[in-house]
Amino acid sequence: MGGLLGPIGTGRGKELTTFLMPMVMPACRVACLFIPANLLPQFTAEWDYYGAHWRLPNLAGGRWFRPGLPVLHVITYNKLSSQEATDLLERIRPDLVILNEAHNLKDPKDSRTGRFLRYFEKRPETRLVALSGTFASKSIKDYAHLSRLALRDGSPLPLAHHVVEEWGTALDPGKVIAPPGALERLCEPEEHVREGFRRRRNDTRGVVATDESALDKPLIIRPRYPGPVPAELLALIELAHGGERPDGEQFQEQLQAMACARQLSAGFFHRWRYPRGESPELIEEWFAKRKAWNKEVWEELKGERREHLDSPGLLTKAAIRANMVPPYEGDKPVWEAATWTEWAEIHDAVQPEPQAVWVSDFLVQDAAEWARTQVGIVWVEFPELGERIARAAGVPFYGGGRVASEAILQESGRRSIVASIKAHATGKNLQQFRRNLVVTPPSDGALWEQLLARTHRPGQEAACVEMEVCLHTEDYATAFATARERAHFIQQTDGQPQKLLWS
Repeated sequence: MGGLLGPIGTGRGKELTTFLMPMVMPACRVACLFIPANLLPQFTAEWDYYGAHWRLPNLAGGRWFRPGLPVLHVITYNKLSSQEATDLLERIRPDLVILNEAHNLKDPKDSRTGRFLRYFEKRPETRLVALSGTFASKSIKDYAHLSRLALRDGSPLPLAHHVVEEWGTALDPGKVIAPPGALERLCEPEEHVREGFRRRRNDTRGVVATDESALDKPLIIRPRYPGPVPAELLALIELAHGGERPDGEQFQEQLQAMACARQLSAGFFHRWRYPRGESPELIEEWFAKRKAWNKEVWEELKGERREHLDSPGLLTKAAIRANMVPPYEGDKPVWEAATWTEWAEIHDAVQPEPQAVWVSDFLVQDAAEWARTQVGIVWVEFPELGERIARAAGVPFYGGGRVASEAILQESGRRSIVASIKAHATGKNLQQFRRNLVVTPPSDGALWEQLLARTHRPGQEAACVEMEVCLHTEDYATAFATARERAHFIQQTDGQPQKLLWS
């Protein structure tokens, strides 16, 4: 089919597939493989292992070069987001692009997805292989554009954006779901519209899907209720939902209130501190001008994105060039931003720093006790929380960065560890552990599937895997319920049995 759409579950061989794809795709000369940054240490080990058993392409920058074989460039999604990567694909000129964990390019409004799409618009002959354990976490819109580029007119999803929107109203999870209408023609008798969509998609030529778990072992998921939750903390959570931070600051958006309530459920909240002692009047002016500048940048990025003007950092440089004296005469674009001059004048006058203010250690002590009395992984959303639990328990905390990614893979599974969900819940092989404690449950069903698969995966030698989830506040209970609803949507439309629904 000249491309591939692969909804393939965790632990089912996506990595080896991506390594071999340049060797089997006809007439491939140069290929780009995109992977999450936190998988780079694991990539190196797996490349060396598979290279001893399989004939692999030349690795760009590698030690060996074999004439006649295609060249594979391995690039992280983070690098594609960087300012210097605005024309990265154009410089490499791949005739094949391979996406592992392709959901990292689900949002066309992101700068990295925009760069990816712009390259395919310029070079429509480029082939695409897109693989993911969960293409759609909230909507079929998450991957309609990837399906179109991979399978062209043979895509099982609509090619026109407005038709994708229409399908989404009948298939996506949400409070208001439209009737299936003509989509019922995809269904067999007594078949749910999502199941009919999934079956027809998976029957499409060029779609390779898995529909069963890679591990036939029990997974036990049970709630944990640390507590009692201090009455003071519950009062502050209620205050946050009412629009006020514990230090009296009023929120401007509902999202800020929800984020603060999640932090307070863990025992702390974030606020700004001003170590240079700036006056309240200056701080207020600084935030107002920053808000105006950010709004103008946001509005500019909502339009058509262009090379060297497709990220906030590049727009800032373009605004600087537009105000140079003498006038800028180079070949890079300029941007006449209305708010830049005022923001530039005050930009360095205030230098706030984020500060975590702790209200209660009740959750820290509960998680630390769990880590001291059994062996497993304590999963956290916030690095401040992870560091505090690790100190209290006397165990290591693995946050973001390459060093932590390399070190966590070396753990033997004989002691407890604390790990960042953001940094390590995707792609890592951590089957040396069998017990888990999720202190801050996320609401994303796709993220839960990845997190559970770190220990519930092939190579797990224990009889069963256990997961405890802290549900001591309404915010965390609601997040967990939302995750299960979204996991149900994924299971019906993708066909992958979602681990979150096992228990």
